[in-house]
Amino acid sequence: MIANADPVTTPNTQLYGPISALARQRKTWSPELLAGVVWRALTNLGVHRQVRELLKFPALAEVSRSNPRFAFKYLTHDYLARGLTTAQRAACFLHHYRRLHAALPDPLLRQALGGDIALHEIHVDGHRFNVSMGLCKTWDKEGEMSLNLHVNGEIVFLMSFTIVPGTVVNSEASEVLLISRLQGMKGSYREIHLATRALHNVAPDAVLLAALQGIADAFGIREIAAVTAARQGSGTKDSLAAFKQAYDDFFTGLGIPQTSAGFFLTPVPVERKPLASIKKGHRIRTKEKRAFKQRIQSACAAFFAEHAPLATHPLSSATPGVGLSRPHFHMDPIVCPGDAALPVRK
Repeated sequence: MIANADPVTTPNTQLYGPISALARQRKTWSPELLAGVVWRALTNLGVHRQVRELLKFPALAEVSRSNPRFAFKYLTHDYLARGLTTAQRAACFLHHYRRLHAALPDPLLRQALGGDIALHEIHVDGHRFNVSMGLCKTWDKEGEMSLNLHVNGEIVFLMSFTIVPGTVVNSEASEVLLISRLQGMKGSYREIHLATRALHNVAPDAVLLAALQGIADAFGIREIAAVTAARQGSGTKDSLAAFKQAYDDFFTGLGIPQTSAGFFLTPVPVERKPLASIKKGHRIRTKEKRAFKQRIQSACAAFFAEHAPLATHPLSSATPGVGLSRPHFHMDPIVCPGDAALPVRK
């Protein structure tokens, strides 16, 4: 009598369950999109195996179970930015979550992935303004984390970002913070105007950029990159002018240069115009705005310094601390069939 053989598990069968769950999400994943994702998963099994291993960590596994798209979104075109190769998109996804897992204690990581972390709060004239950070949800292909500006408890503006390898944006830095989305919430014009007026006439995008620089300080990241309007994943021909105003005009106005790869790239802190170049009648107001943004940056950096002391250690040198133990990760180079990496900026 021959004993029954155990079922054979292959990479293809391991994909079947998650892909089946994706197929049931017809509102967000069309048959054409799903077919492309399946094809890229099957032709990049080595990369997807790394993603599956990463998602075995409990906090990340919970996100993957609740959102079947999570493990596959790096396989979609226009993930984070237009024109990235599969290898680059995978490298961004893996680096970001390896970095967060190594940096944040488990309760804080779960809070960031499942809700929002309140980073800083300001009260002005009976109104409450908050900066928070949490996982991007509705627009989850346009960034992994979201910095949110709240006015009296409602999100009115957000900035999405991801911790990515510097090579993806032609930087010589080992890692950068990549801004991939800036957006005011529909119907929030009054609240955005209120926030700008109350916060020393600093616009919401500038408030969140100051907060992001605080995160960069806390994580020891020395450069911030941002997509141009042409590389923003949800832009269309009809929306290009509005996107240029939101992205290109904002970053160009700050004096941030654009690289040949189509990204804005700046050191942290963002270099500021000399006060001598500001009109005399505007210098006092400029000083006040700069001092306010510095307070936002310092407050966000202080939050992580207190609650996530491992954040300053890159993946290659993170040292576990008491109660904050995290495994050491080695990031293997990711090469996918048919992909060519961008050259490093000189």
